[in-house]
Amino acid sequence: MYEQLNELKQYLRVDTDLTEDDNLILSLADTAIAYIEQSTGKKYVKDNIFDLTIKQLVAHWYENRKIMADGNYKNNGSELPYAATLLIKHIALSGAYEVKT
Repeated sequence: MYEQLNELKQYLRVDTDLTEDDNLILSLADTAIAYIEQSTGKKYVKDNIFDLTIKQLVAHWYENRKIMADGNYKNNGSELPYAATLLIKHIALSGAYEVKT
């Protein structure tokens, strides 16, 4: 389980004293780790690149919780942010990360 809730809330600009979404935010972080590991084949490690990728995915999913698209493809949340996509590619190609077995 991802344990940096306050860092995530700061990145999301959610007040730390607001707790109603805490479980959702942590769940999104755990999902982001699983998504990155499955997309890259690399094992999660706590470092700045992996953590920024988690934060970007969590922010994207947190802000785009609609089930249905609104007809505007660029604003419907179905496409990952370009920066997150680049970071995921970097993790996949980098020899600095252990292959997940």
